[in-house]
Amino acid sequence: MIKLEVALFATLRRYNPYGESSDPFTIQLPVGSTVEQVLNELKIPVKESKQVFVDNVRREKDYVLQDGQRVAVFPPIAGG
Repeated sequence: MIKLEVALFATLRRYNPYGESSDPFTIQLPVGSTVEQVLNELKIPVKESKQVFVDNVRREKDYVLQDGQRVAVFPPIAGG
């Protein structure tokens, strides 16, 4: 198993399993898990996650995670 620190921002905070918050939390997944598996584990629809950063570097959904990494998930941003 690998342990990851996850932070969810803006509208994605509602998927935090510990209550609606942008505070980081820890999850454990099997070795070889990808960014997409984090989203699936947290039941975040793919269309709601616009950008994912792993240790401050933007990563695609097929990126294989390592133990101890920090995953930050951001929704699409609207503005004008």
